[in-house]
Amino acid sequence: MKEIQKIKSFSIVLIVVCMCMANGHVHAHFFKGHDSDISCFFYGTGSLLTDLDSLWSKSKPSETPRLRKTEIEWDASDIEKNAQLANLHFDAKRNAIKLDSILLVEDDAPATGVPEGYKMYQSDGGPVAWIEDLKKGMVIKKILTLDDPSAASARVVFKAMEVEGNQEPLYISINGQEIVRQASRVAYTKARQYIDFVWDRWYYVDLPVDQLKQGDNELLMWTNSESTSWRILVAHAQEFKRGSLTRTQHPNKSLKSKDGGRTWNDSRLGAFDAIDGEYSIRLSLDRYQDSGTYTSSVIDLVDMDSPLKRLSHNLKTSIWPKLEVPSKTEAKVFVRFGLGPASGSKWTNWEHMVDGKEYALQDMRYMQWRVELKTGDPMVTPRIKGLSIKTEWEDHSPNQGTGLNVHVVNNGEIVSPSYPFSYENLNHPGLKRYREVHQLDRIVEGATSEFEIMMRLLNWAYRVPITLDPYSWDWNDVTVETAISDLPKFETESSFEMPKLNGPYFEGRRMVGMCLYPNQALIGALLSLGYQARHINIHSEGMSGHEVIEVWSNEFNKWVYMDATRDYYYFDSETGVPLNGLEIHNKLIEQVPFVETWESPYVPLLGKKVVSKIDIGMRQGNNPFPIADGGGEYLLKTMGHFRIIPRNDFLSNPTPVPVHTGATCWGWDGFLNWYDTKFPKRDEYQRYTNRPIDFYQPLNQTKVSLVETKTPGTVKIEADTFTPGGFDTFLISLNGSDWSSQSTLARDWVLKSGLNNIKVRSKNSRNVLGPISHLKVVYNP
Repeated sequence: MKEIQKIKSFSIVLIVVCMCMANGHVHAHFFKGHDSDISCFFYGTGSLLTDLDSLWSKSKPSETPRLRKTEIEWDASDIEKNAQLANLHFDAKRNAIKLDSILLVEDDAPATGVPEGYKMYQSDGGPVAWIEDLKKGMVIKKILTLDDPSAASARVVFKAMEVEGNQEPLYISINGQEIVRQASRVAYTKARQYIDFVWDRWYYVDLPVDQLKQGDNELLMWTNSESTSWRILVAHAQEFKRGSLTRTQHPNKSLKSKDGGRTWNDSRLGAFDAIDGEYSIRLSLDRYQDSGTYTSSVIDLVDMDSPLKRLSHNLKTSIWPKLEVPSKTEAKVFVRFGLGPASGSKWTNWEHMVDGKEYALQDMRYMQWRVELKTGDPMVTPRIKGLSIKTEWEDHSPNQGTGLNVHVVNNGEIVSPSYPFSYENLNHPGLKRYREVHQLDRIVEGATSEFEIMMRLLNWAYRVPITLDPYSWDWNDVTVETAISDLPKFETESSFEMPKLNGPYFEGRRMVGMCLYPNQALIGALLSLGYQARHINIHSEGMSGHEVIEVWSNEFNKWVYMDATRDYYYFDSETGVPLNGLEIHNKLIEQVPFVETWESPYVPLLGKKVVSKIDIGMRQGNNPFPIADGGGEYLLKTMGHFRIIPRNDFLSNPTPVPVHTGATCWGWDGFLNWYDTKFPKRDEYQRYTNRPIDFYQPLNQTKVSLVETKTPGTVKIEADTFTPGGFDTFLISLNGSDWSSQSTLARDWVLKSGLNNIKVRSKNSRNVLGPISHLKVVYNP
């Protein structure tokens, strides 16, 4: 943001300039006496003021309102922060926001996985109903439709397996042009994920772009081996309604021929000619998506990010978005204005923004803007480069000369990710039942902190008997129920025992069973006690993956990674603070010396060496088996790629969910995936982000504003909160008073002379307390 200062005076002008450096920004403040016209421009980069210094500390009160003007110029790096970028990407090299540059064409993703009622494939390579075994004479066909075939490059992406010791190539035809994918152990010896594991993987084969066409594209696959050499997975027709709310029927674009392509059948697929569905064969194109939407965070045109809101009237603003709109593209810009930052405040409807138009807003000081980008040519994108704002208002602050100032110790951050997360209702009857059946209140009885409660539940999930139901995301279906009559009696806290549990330890540390289930049990336990938690999947090429969870910790004010399969978490070795998945991933990429690709995954080459260099703590607990040797170090290697299901409301909304997640290589289209320079986008997915805010939305936050009233020394306390799952009340403490409860927070506060303190936090419907927002207010009447 580049801005200049200019001051124009007509008679008596009194100027006080207070400039300070904070986070790389320079802040400038001005005030004047009557008959002066002051224009203020701020120098710096990034967003404007995070808190305003006193404007009036050396002045005398003036009965005439002071006219204020600001000019702000933000570039793309400024407007990207805390904004929503749906199907968009911030290009740091060009300092611009543009359309995402990858397009996935598929029709199998909702149903990919082991279909319910069918057995999993075995290490002996024997036939199963939902896998197509290719050998001589067998040809499979996939038809994928393109509205526009333009692309910089293209790949066919398919979910497959090679039989053990395979030496035979796979033949692929795209609209009549043949391509050969050699056996992995022949041509791709570093790609050990295809050679060392009896597990399906995603395969990637480059296609000639000039062979793609508008409309239907025909992909054929076959082998010339006498016995099965390649195996292609089938997404069963019955599973589409499980994996999607909109794509509940398959389109019949998969066919097979058993006579070398002379006759075809689209409903008798698989090794036994017994199922209908779609082959997991996709196209990945390097081209821009058709459209995307940018939505800014809420902007206070007067005081920006400062929690102190000066009394102002007769506000006027003009706005100029900076756009690049090449031929065959468009960018539509919209704006709206509000009286307050919260969604419940009065806001205007969205309207088309007019460049340079002066909007007379009176007291509507809050603004939000939105840009809809579209392209009619997938090789060209429009770009958002920045925003300029000119604002003018009358400053009616009654507190000039008092040094009124606010210092932020902590103030809640309320932001919306680009891809919204759907949180479970914490009062759902299914959670109440889960809590009561498993007597979780007794499990956490005596815990002296929130994190100790979480540790009790982590250990419980490590030990609770599980049902191994791979198709239900109802937490009550995951665990074995304990009849209340079977529970042990509790005489004293010292004789506390957890009811009907395995263990207390497992040989070698790891519990028995698939990693998904104990972590599902943990999510259910955390939710039932009022703590929002979610599923996360991790894996690196060259090895298998893992299913774990993250939980929102109010004590640490962050998301925390936990794993119930080994009863542990990772923490920063210097600070002791528990880490989330991205923080663990970042420690890994610091040590990985090259970009991971499917052809050259880092784990088989350098996995042990890389992990040995990572400085990280691992919570041992009272388990006698060391966590480092029991899987803690090994699992660090899996932290290359990770993804979340962007919801945990499976009780309220049972579908959509992935089909038997973790049993086959992940390919469901509902995941939100992370990528960066060391672990780039994978071609089997569409939804990606490299913005932490899209993965790590802060929860249970309370954002406090202190709004000047007409009375000197009296401010109105306003608070907004994001407390998903069931907000109950605010708790407030003024100047060290006891906490008091208020369902809504909009009250006057008379400041005392000197230092004032205000603390506010939220409480949810399960009596869980959010992080404390704390402001210190200095006032000198």
